[in-house]
Amino acid sequence: MTNKNKPLTTDFAQLKFNLDNTPVSLQFDDIYFSVQDGLAESRYVFLQGNNLLQRWQQHRQPHFVIAESGFGSGLNFFACVQLFRQFRQQNPNHLLQRLYFISFEKYPFTPQQLQQAHRTYPEFAELSARLQQHYPFAVNGCHRLHFGETALDLWFGDIRDNLPQLGDYMLQKIDAWFLDGFAPSKNPQMWSDELYQLMFRYSKTGATFATFTAASAVRKGLEAAGFTVVKQKGFAHKREMLCGTKSTHDEKQNKIPWYQAQSAVGEVNNIAIIGGGVASLFTALCCLKRGLNVTLYCEDPQPAMNASGNKQGALYPQLSDDDLRNSRFYAYAFGYAKQLLQDFFEQKIEFESGWQGVAICAYNCKVKQKLEQISAQQWPTDLFQLCDQNQLSRLSGIELNCDGAFIAKGGWLAPQQLVQNGFAYLQKCGLKVRFNQAITELNPNANNWQLINSQGDKFEHNIVVLANGYQITQFPQTAKLPLYPVRGQVSQIPTGEQLKNLKSVLCFDGYLTPADLPQKSHCIGASHMRNCADRTFSLEEQQQNADKILQNLQGCNWLTEIDISANRARIGVRCSTRERLPIMGAVPHFEQTAEQYRNLFNLRRRRQPIPPAPYYPNLYLLGALGSRGLTSAPLLAETLVCQMLGEPLPLGEDILHALNPNRTWIRKLLKGTPLT
Repeated sequence: MTNKNKPLTTDFAQLKFNLDNTPVSLQFDDIYFSVQDGLAESRYVFLQGNNLLQRWQQHRQPHFVIAESGFGSGLNFFACVQLFRQFRQQNPNHLLQRLYFISFEKYPFTPQQLQQAHRTYPEFAELSARLQQHYPFAVNGCHRLHFGETALDLWFGDIRDNLPQLGDYMLQKIDAWFLDGFAPSKNPQMWSDELYQLMFRYSKTGATFATFTAASAVRKGLEAAGFTVVKQKGFAHKREMLCGTKSTHDEKQNKIPWYQAQSAVGEVNNIAIIGGGVASLFTALCCLKRGLNVTLYCEDPQPAMNASGNKQGALYPQLSDDDLRNSRFYAYAFGYAKQLLQDFFEQKIEFESGWQGVAICAYNCKVKQKLEQISAQQWPTDLFQLCDQNQLSRLSGIELNCDGAFIAKGGWLAPQQLVQNGFAYLQKCGLKVRFNQAITELNPNANNWQLINSQGDKFEHNIVVLANGYQITQFPQTAKLPLYPVRGQVSQIPTGEQLKNLKSVLCFDGYLTPADLPQKSHCIGASHMRNCADRTFSLEEQQQNADKILQNLQGCNWLTEIDISANRARIGVRCSTRERLPIMGAVPHFEQTAEQYRNLFNLRRRRQPIPPAPYYPNLYLLGALGSRGLTSAPLLAETLVCQMLGEPLPLGEDILHALNPNRTWIRKLLKGTPLT
């Protein structure tokens, strides 16, 4: 799916509620669940129909994957989580620890509709409250929400577009299917041969499905796809329903092997993370949540000494007028980051922040045109809305001289506090930290990676994750990656009588943050010096930061309070790529890629077999976050750790391919250009 001609946003469900509070779809003229007892129906058809409790007892992996067509009110999900928690409580030492629930919904409920639908089921009040608290933006695609031991991947949009986005990675990874949705007579577009064939490809051997319908077209379609189908007694007044199994084994057929995501091999419990910033923090968090042993190697005496150490940083999605795929990634990442940061608040991890939005100033005609083009993409208003000068001034709390746009859910936080206090919390959770450890060599041995520091000390780990910013390329294994350092100097200025009224982050050809919580200072940033890793103070860059805001917003009275004379600033070096997207995944092997894929152009043209791209086993990286690390790091870390462990990924295949570390090399090879 290219998404170029697909709708960006989803339409919400059009509902009415019966006298017994059963939701009825006006789009499909059908009820969402049985009027007799929707919860009993869900348990009978989907939980018992897939024999989940017995299968969990016999499961021999740390995670179990369920996929569902039609999230609806979430009743199937709630019932499944409740049952899984009962299983975990009764079997605390069982190998099965985590549940993944992948659900597709073309017309999602609004939070208000969910609230009403859930009134009938007070036993799910906690789950319902969390779903409403972190309910995704109305953007089509995958949104991951966490419910303790269960991860919900809520895919908004048409299942015909979204199911293929599970991609090659999810082949033979799904354990059970809840084949829900409205009756085939009401929703024939969903109940298709394409759906059944994809279900079969994504299912493990031994995977099961269950559905409330017994329609002959559905039975024949599932049988034609390869499932063994049986009829069972239906729920309540329904005479029959269908259940079945994938009893045959099929070969994986990877359509895009050069971007195939590589999971770890062998033992995976002992993880080393090299770095000390926001990427390392969230990678460590994701590993610890899964019970892994994690050691952090940081060359500095404490965390957040480089690019993650600014006093204030903005958090908002980087929307683009010319690259909708990149914009979608940042929208998903923004929603996920807000979810995890809220969890940090609840865990009493302290860091300053303010969430009164981000104002983007149309300080010249080109920027105004760009904002209008973004608006034409029809983002949800809580993610992006155009504003005139008066609206933008009111929302930002300060006089502005131009129109612009506003991101209502955006804001700022204190990165250094987040990272340092976050690591302190993770140490209490079992993270081992080795400061003043500059790792200079990575050497593979029989089953592990050997790390050697600058003093010659050696350490061994099953898996290594490189999250050390622009220094990722310091090792021979990563030296050929097309990454470069970007020096950035952020100026710190005192507040003033007018400046202290600023409520939102202000973006122009730079940015200005609201005053910190003590109401003493603001940050102006940042310079952008490509291919420069020097971290000494620059008087010239200090003046450039001031000049940008004075020139872009000239005429505003409060500009007289911009005072850089104290020369207070912080310098960090970021890591970037030309494509404005991070890199995430297994570290690709340059020499083997150049040799193995030297004839990739012709192999593809002739439709000959193509092997997966070569990687270094159990060596991973997360980098090139640029100036958007606060927004992107949480989702990237979750995706990386899931890839390492072979768990479902919270991003669609098109975005995963765009994040792949070998993407620049592959683009050349696909054009017939050799790597040198």
